Amino acid sequence: MLKNYNKDGQKLPLFGIGPYMIFGMGLVTLIGIILFGYVFKIWILETPWVIVFRIMGALLIISGIFIWFIGAVRSDMDDHIESNKLKTNGIYAWVRNPMYSGWWIAFAGITLMWHNIWMLVLPVINWIIMTITLINSEEKWLLDLYGAEYETYKTKVNRCIPWKPCEDRIYVTEISDVRWIAYDIPGNVGWIIYIVCLARCFAVKPDFISSWGLVGIVVISVIPAIFMIIGIAELVSERIAKLDRRLPKVRLLRGFGALVLGGILGMAVSMLGLVYGYWIGERNLITIWCMLLGSFLCFIFAELIYKTYR
Repeated sequence: MLKNYNKDGQKLPLFGIGPYMIFGMGLVTLIGIILFGYVFKIWILETPWVIVFRIMGALLIISGIFIWFIGAVRSDMDDHIESNKLKTNGIYAWVRNPMYSGWWIAFAGITLMWHNIWMLVLPVINWIIMTITLINSEEKWLLDLYGAEYETYKTKVNRCIPWKPCEDRIYVTEISDVRWIAYDIPGNVGWIIYIVCLARCFAVKPDFISSWGLVGIVVISVIPAIFMIIGIAELVSERIAKLDRRLPKVRLLRGFGALVLGGILGMAVSMLGLVYGYWIGERNLITIWCMLLGSFLCFIFAELIYKTYR
């Protein structure tokens, strides 16, 4: 029988809140699949999107299983918990919760297997569940037990998404709240426009999708969207942890840096789509024009905030 406490003096449980949180994320994923895939049957994509989504889904499932395996089986995490030592090396130098992250990534991959646009909200919901749960449970326990050691570790290593460990150098911005909001609002409008237009290309299938060249360009357009989503997820995480004005370099790059890169790539892909579309005689390219506008707004305003950090 599995036990939470194996040694006298052990301060933290071996399993903690994890099994309940993973069950909750799995339940959200299952309910979403049933509702969007079999009850409402809305925004279900067809070929060639089926292939794209299933390849991406398979890669995420494999990645999730690998991250979970390294964090749960190939590390000595149990020994650290039993001896009340903070684990900060190995995969724990890349992500603070690899076992939970592995499940989250795998659930996201499972979601993609149903090639449904509406289901893309499920990984976001699961990320919110995981973030709120960990902030109000295990992170409090760890901070009480390890104090400044855990506080320093928390600022360097991401909670959910595996990433290169942060260096010690801290970047600070003294931008005013008014100026921050003036940059933040149009920047957020930009990435939202880009992703909504991209989703429309997958779901509504505009007339220009009849061209396989433009189909390929739309598929490539997913890459900038991924960078934008990574950037937004990081910024939300920083805002929750009240770190957004004082950041290690890697977290700065992972947030505003990812948004800047997503904006640049989005503009490049959108311009490529426009040039190719007009070259083949397609005139109804308003969706791609909107993607160009959105990626420009995302780039320019993320860059303006990024440059204020010193």
